[in-house]
Amino acid sequence: MSGVGAASFWQFMKDTGPRYGLEINDEVDERFNVVKATDAACQYFKDAYGKFGTWTAAAASYNCGQAGYANQADFQKATNYYDLIFPDETNRYVYRILALKYLLSHAKSFGLFIEPSDAYQPLKSKVVMVDKTIDNLTDFAIANGTSYKMLKIYNPWLRAHKLTVKTGKTYNIELPL
Repeated sequence: MSGVGAASFWQFMKDTGPRYGLEINDEVDERFNVVKATDAACQYFKDAYGKFGTWTAAAASYNCGQAGYANQADFQKATNYYDLIFPDETNRYVYRILALKYLLSHAKSFGLFIEPSDAYQPLKSKVVMVDKTIDNLTDFAIANGTSYKMLKIYNPWLRAHKLTVKTGKTYNIELPL
């Protein structure tokens, strides 16, 4: 978690996540669900690109927020990211993304390549759809042939020792094969 409350790989803020379909409460924090959070981040970038017109501005807004970007653009009476002054953190963020894009686009020329045999393989899992409250996730894990530790490794978005499921709601819980 960052000092300002952003969490997980995509560093979503607690208030931003729900706007992009991520459930965040005491028991569930889908910022830690890699698939859902990645989809949400992609949607954020698309929305920001639609609002600001460039991917660079979209990236800057991912760091300082769309309102933060718009406020700076209005105050500075400029729309082009390269004509604006932002805090160092936002500037570093944008240039890190640009550097990463350049490296990935030219990976072989830098000697950066991964043989298929060296790539991380996805964890083998099965998905259990849950539509009823689980009062004790340890008991649930054991009943499904695994441990609480493995349940948490496969589902870091589960943030409590139980899972309350509201009527009509379902969750997909991954379990090791």
